[in-house]
Amino acid sequence: MPGSNRMRRFHFLLSAVLSVFLTVSMSSPSGAGEPLTLVGLLEEARANNPELRVFKERAGAKESRVGVEGALDDPTLKVEMMDLSKSYPLNIAPGNAMLTRYTVSQMFPFPGKLSLKEKIAVKEALSARAELAAKGLEIESSVKEAYFEYAFLVEAVRETEEIKALLINISSIAGVKYSTGQATQQDVLKAQVETTMLTNDIITLDAEKGVAAARLKSLVNMGQDSPLGEPAGLSKARAVFDAAALIDTAIKKNPEIRMAEFDAEANELNVELAKKNYYPDFMVGAAPIQRDGRFDSFDVMFQVNIPIWWGKYDSRTKEASADAQSLKWKALSQKNLKSLEVKGAAVQVEASDRMRSLYETGLLPQVELSFESALKNYGAGKIDFMTLLDAERQLKRTRIEY
Repeated sequence: MPGSNRMRRFHFLLSAVLSVFLTVSMSSPSGAGEPLTLVGLLEEARANNPELRVFKERAGAKESRVGVEGALDDPTLKVEMMDLSKSYPLNIAPGNAMLTRYTVSQMFPFPGKLSLKEKIAVKEALSARAELAAKGLEIESSVKEAYFEYAFLVEAVRETEEIKALLINISSIAGVKYSTGQATQQDVLKAQVETTMLTNDIITLDAEKGVAAARLKSLVNMGQDSPLGEPAGLSKARAVFDAAALIDTAIKKNPEIRMAEFDAEANELNVELAKKNYYPDFMVGAAPIQRDGRFDSFDVMFQVNIPIWWGKYDSRTKEASADAQSLKWKALSQKNLKSLEVKGAAVQVEASDRMRSLYETGLLPQVELSFESALKNYGAGKIDFMTLLDAERQLKRTRIEY
């Protein structure tokens, strides 16, 4: 009778463990409170990320520069007083001079120079705007990586805690078997060691989760002491795309490629501007003359620089041409690089999708069935405890990998 009671107790515990296992397998994890969504985080990053703000201000400065480059330099005013009174030599005023000349002059660059400078500034502003877009994509990518890392670690902690709960129940079964003489004390000790190791895994995962959360807060400019909600979870949606179309879109629209193209176009205009240095700039002016308090005549002036040191201008033109050619090659290099990145990412996504299907349709169900079988066989005394522990470890590893 005592042996019969012990066996009934053992079978009751076995049924409880199986019930817990099935509940864990079928349930879907959900965070408490309002879930942390990726869409909300991306909106916060776009609005508040400090690094992104730097590039926004830089782009605004480049756009403001366009109006400066297309404008003439300020005119100059020169006042010359002649024949100052010897009685009042320190009274430097127009009325104290026999003759005062007021010269107003304006510098005019050779036709085409100002328009070229303005066009170059426009290209530089477009390049800065493309750089801002590229930085925005980089920040969004970082937010997505941090979010999914955080979501993965939250679920990894939950899965490990659930496996630990199963192991605690297995430990209880081993204890019952030990008390009835069907198992050794070593089985109980091994179960306790395995439980401790899982506790250590949970501590490690919790630490990694804290680091991922800190990174996420930093990206959205949130205080490190601010609470971060539970993530909405990992999406099960399949990625559907055409790799060739993605590559074509990247070449046409990727902001890093566009930035390189705008820089190349700006340097091509720099070549045209350098060629304009072979031609002179002009200065014109007018000088009303005041005698004895009356304006009775005026002078006009015309000034021009003489660009005779052609070797200097040849060097500047060659420099601008080399820079323009260099940036053309850089743009082509960016196109090749982005094509490679998109193709590589597409291959990885397709491979990961096939691997996930393998886990869902084959590996995970097989491992769960293997663990359930091992648990039953251990209860029936058909396998040893180490075989059961191996099945538990395989279950934990497979579920975390999935």
